[in-house]
Amino acid sequence: MRAERCMRLRMIPTGLGMFTQTTFGDQAATAQTLFFKLDLARGNRLTLETGEVFQSTAYPWEKRRKISASLNVDPASEGRDASHTNNMRYFEEEKGDDYEEPPFIHFQVSIPSSDYSLLLNNIREGLTPSVVTVELRHDLFDKGSPIGFDNAPDGSEMIWRNAHDRRVDVVGIGFEYRLIGNVLDDDEDAKPPTLKGSIDALVARLADLEKAFVKGNNWILTAIIIACAVLYFARH
Repeated sequence: MRAERCMRLRMIPTGLGMFTQTTFGDQAATAQTLFFKLDLARGNRLTLETGEVFQSTAYPWEKRRKISASLNVDPASEGRDASHTNNMRYFEEEKGDDYEEPPFIHFQVSIPSSDYSLLLNNIREGLTPSVVTVELRHDLFDKGSPIGFDNAPDGSEMIWRNAHDRRVDVVGIGFEYRLIGNVLDDDEDAKPPTLKGSIDALVARLADLEKAFVKGNNWILTAIIIACAVLYFARH
C-alpha cells in the first residue's frame, strides 16, 4: 500500500494581477486568470537539484542562486483533466542574442468556479490573500519521489529533484486572509506596534516637547499634555 501524503509550501503574495481573454465566435466566451508573484515564508526553504534555492527574500546572505515563483489560478472547466493543470513546474534559464530569462518556478491551479468567484470577489473588495499554501503530492516511502525533506528535523527544509522531474502534482491550495492585526509569526516587520512601544514613543515625544516649552517657561501646557496622555492610556 502506498503511503502518500502532501508537503506544504507556505508562501507570501508580493504581487497580484489579472488576465482576461475574450474569444469571439457564435458565442463569445471570456476566460479569466489571477496571477500571483510569490515569496516563500520565512523559516522555510526549497532547494532545487539544479542548484537554485527558493527562499524568503529576507535572507540576502544565501549564496546559492535564488529562484522566483509565480502562481496562476483560474476557474476549473468541465472535462478538464486536473492532473494536467494542477502542478508545480520548473522552467530552466533561456538565453538569446537579445534576451535572457532566468529560471523560475510556476504553479498552475484550477479551482471550482464557486471558490474562484469567492476569491475574485474578496480581491475586488480589497481583501487580498496574505498567505497562499500549496500542497504537493509526496510519497513518503518512495526514494524516487521528486520532492522530499532535507536536513531540518522540523520539515522546514525541502528538496526538489528537478533535474529529471520538472513537474510535481498539486493536490490542494489554501488562501489565508489577514482581517485584524498580524497573524504571521514569521513576519516581525509587519507586526502592529505594541502598547509598550506606543508609550515609549509618546514619552520620547513628550520629552522633546518639554524641552521646547521649558525654554519658553510654559510649564502649564506641558503638564496638560502629559495629563492627557495618561488619561488616554488609562482608558485603552
